[in-house]
Amino acid sequence: AVVSTQSTGLAVTMRDSPSCAVLIHNIQTGTSQKPFNKSKGLVQQVAFHPNKPFFFVLSQRYVRVYNLVKQAMVRKLVCGVKWASCMAVHPKGDNVIVGSYDKSLIWFDMDLSTKPYKSLQQHKKAVRDVCFHPRLPLYSSVSDDCSAIVTHGMVYDDLVKNPLIVPVKVLRAHKAGSKYGVLSNVFHPNQPWLFTGGADGDIWLYV
Repeated sequence: AVVSTQSTGLAVTMRDSPSCAVLIHNIQTGTSQKPFNKSKGLVQQVAFHPNKPFFFVLSQRYVRVYNLVKQAMVRKLVCGVKWASCMAVHPKGDNVIVGSYDKSLIWFDMDLSTKPYKSLQQHKKAVRDVCFHPRLPLYSSVSDDCSAIVTHGMVYDDLVKNPLIVPVKVLRAHKAGSKYGVLSNVFHPNQPWLFTGGADGDIWLYV
């Protein structure tokens, strides 16, 4: 489940129900909305745009962007991977990162193209989760290789300048043991701190 930036919407995914794979609940009115009659592909993750009525739906190979007001798809991002696993939307809303089970990390600049701006191969195994820091120019990705990689990702207000992507630090603390590694990560809302959760049952805080 994911909550909108304004805390008025709650989106849930149900992979076992292709005809009703995504539902959006309005917390204020207590009503529910089905943004599309049938999902196109297996839904991996969903996200709200931070300040527009746009809704992102990640499937196996695409990110579809819907206008919730017009009830129509406005953009289709082509991931170029075998199987996407996770997604995060930049706080400004015009850039998206997608992780995949085939180790790739894809950066989209929607002002430039519906195809990837950058494709990065930083992990040795499947990428399980990605996240942006809500205030700082940072993003993080975690993988079954038991690593978390923090990267400087600067998005400029000047549309002429392309995003700047520079890896900063590889973090390793989780124990390997099963076929899974680090499953989730999230930044502190204000501080440059990162929380990670792994298949080993541990939660780590990096400062």
